[in-house]
Amino acid sequence: MPKTIDYPRTSYQSAWEVAEVVDDTGGKCAIETAARKLNRKVSGSFKAIIGSAVKFGLLTSKRELLTTTNLFRRIKNAYDKQEERIYEREAFLHPPLFTQICRKFRNRELPVHMFDVMLVREFGVEEINAQAVTKAFIDGARMVGVLDEQNVIADIDQLTAQQQPRRELASTELPLSRFKSVVGGPDNNAHNEHTTPTVSGMSAKPAFVPQPPPVQRLSDAVSSLFGLDTDDIDDQPKTTVSAGTIDTSGILQSSGFVPAGPQDQPEPIETLRATASPTVAAMGTTEAATVTQELAVPINTFAIHLHGPGLNTQLTIEHVDDLELVQALLNKIKRQLSE
Repeated sequence: MPKTIDYPRTSYQSAWEVAEVVDDTGGKCAIETAARKLNRKVSGSFKAIIGSAVKFGLLTSKRELLTTTNLFRRIKNAYDKQEERIYEREAFLHPPLFTQICRKFRNRELPVHMFDVMLVREFGVEEINAQAVTKAFIDGARMVGVLDEQNVIADIDQLTAQQQPRRELASTELPLSRFKSVVGGPDNNAHNEHTTPTVSGMSAKPAFVPQPPPVQRLSDAVSSLFGLDTDDIDDQPKTTVSAGTIDTSGILQSSGFVPAGPQDQPEPIETLRATASPTVAAMGTTEAATVTQELAVPINTFAIHLHGPGLNTQLTIEHVDDLELVQALLNKIKRQLSE
């Protein structure tokens, strides 16, 4: 059974050169294609270089197809020389033999003059490959900063612990919202009515508070027919009396309207009172009629607002003749309530 070789037999630089050729072809190519681009033949020495690239973790080889690894791409796309050195050190220590040697001689001088013999006797390297492995280890260790000028091997575990985390130039996470939440509840509703969410660096009281658009009131067809002005009726405050209550001193008494019910007796029509009377509303099950009087209107001027199914009229009464129109509308309401 042939012995498994778990160490590179060529230098790191030659392995990197083959990996770059594979990367230039799209990150994947056949062995024959890589050899042709390097003007070499697929020989034993070329396959030894490919084997070294695989041992360093730069390439993968499967069914005569070479593919670059993530480690190769991290080295190639490093942000700076420092980060490139960190990833190259990871590639150099990828072979188990090189990691074992560095841990055996950590913080100690490497016997360079007899290192090839030591590889054969203590690490099981074949004698035919001892010189090549010696050169590959020493050159690679100096390149990645593991072996200094005095041939002292650094503590690789300490170097790994001192490695800086990978920097990200552009974060993919969304920034957190800077708006402060306003908690609403039964205990602080009064406080929240006068507070608004604040943004850091901005005033708690905004300079501009948007107001809702004014409600547009539709024109009254009946009032327009009789030439009555109802443009400013909504500008005056109104008072409303609950359904079923009738003020006999108000407009209905003066107009002679008789509410439904046998006990109610009609009263004669009298002159309108000069003082303002409260609004009267007579409501049914599904329909209602509201009579409103303006509180801030001139003397001897009254306003009536009738609202119900198919009816939304607002009138201003200034003459006795205007009561005929009011009486006609009230009779219509009476017929609808009697049905």
